[in-house]
Amino acid sequence: VSSFLPGLGPPKDLGKISGYAWGLGYFGGLMSTAIVIFGLGAGVYTLENFARLRLVGPATALFFLIAAIPTFLWVKETTVHRALPEHENYFTIGFKRLKKTCGDIRDYRDLMILLSSFFFAYAGLSIVISFAFIYGDQVIRWSSTTQIMMFVLTQFTAAVGAFLFGIIQDKWKARQTFILTLLIWVVAATLIYAVSAVTDFINSLTGASVKEEHVFLVVGSIAGLGLGSTQSACRAMVGLFSPDTKAGEFFGLWSFTSRLSAIFGLMGLGLLQVLFGLQQAVLVCSVFFFIAMVIVFFVNEEHGRKVALEHAGD
Repeated sequence: VSSFLPGLGPPKDLGKISGYAWGLGYFGGLMSTAIVIFGLGAGVYTLENFARLRLVGPATALFFLIAAIPTFLWVKETTVHRALPEHENYFTIGFKRLKKTCGDIRDYRDLMILLSSFFFAYAGLSIVISFAFIYGDQVIRWSSTTQIMMFVLTQFTAAVGAFLFGIIQDKWKARQTFILTLLIWVVAATLIYAVSAVTDFINSLTGASVKEEHVFLVVGSIAGLGLGSTQSACRAMVGLFSPDTKAGEFFGLWSFTSRLSAIFGLMGLGLLQVLFGLQQAVLVCSVFFFIAMVIVFFVNEEHGRKVALEHAGD
């Protein structure tokens, strides 16, 4: 679906379009959750409520189907359909195009650097997404109410972050916007590790009795700002660096990078958790985001855009 992005508007608006789409996705997540909890009554996880819980799968499938209908009806292909050459099929053509892209890989230096940065960024993201609630249970020991509040707040702040940074990206440079989102993550991931120390500091400074789970909620909201914006900003940059005829290839490579980095990140966290415990292991997220931030400094945005224009129609 992301490969449609370059054809949905001019390059100067890609950040905003990507941000709006990602933000709407998070609002869709909130809507589907509300339907499941209040419409189906599937908010209680007990054996007695199994009959309602089993409806969550079909309801989710129906939600996906309804959400996809506008795409099928109104989103048009911008690429011109080409007839297959004689004695060729889509399989052989695909390999030939991939071979040509690999041969031209030096021309796409900035895109490759960007994907290298995204590899480490998404490794950190995958850890946060997969372990945030486990961290809340094992380290913070939060209540079920706080758990629900965390889900709602992170979905909301992720949507706001995607909207906001999408607008910023179009008015500012895309690379700088991506760097800013990574900086937010470095701070947020460090604060997740230091929730206990931050809580003690606040209580000693103010004389209040703030609980760790409440500080964790605030930190989670900060992380939420980066949750949608980091992925949206990088996706828009991939769109800027992709020739019109290679959008499918490059967005496929972007998606493959995210899957590979998720495996890398989760395996790395698992190993560190065994060695040092979950709280200490979470610090690796800050390291991943910092590495991603350093790598993306080597991206030349103007050159990447120029190469995409030079290879248009390849």
